[in-house]
Amino acid sequence: TAQAVGAYIIHKLIETGYVWEFSVRIKSLFIEHTKTGNPLVDSVAEHQSTPTSTYIQYLHHTFYVGPVGFLLCLFRRTDASYFVVLYCLMSAYFA
Repeated sequence: TAQAVGAYIIHKLIETGYVWEFSVRIKSLFIEHTKTGNPLVDSVAEHQSTPTSTYIQYLHHTFYVGPVGFLLCLFRRTDASYFVVLYCLMSAYFA
């Protein structure tokens, strides 16, 4: 009976707007997950690598000219070119 009264009070507070409903992220913590049982691991596991066609669509000419600049940076030995090379390698790895 105490649980029913508590549930009724919470329901009325949500209904009147004093307390908001839980967000989808919080609600997803209580949904059974089929893959691992861990919602965080399941959400990350659903991510797939980006297809090359998407890079071509969004980067357009830069997609083709970028590797040329990368190669030029390999031949110029300055701190800036080392930064560009490391930046390109890291962004390609994490893309």
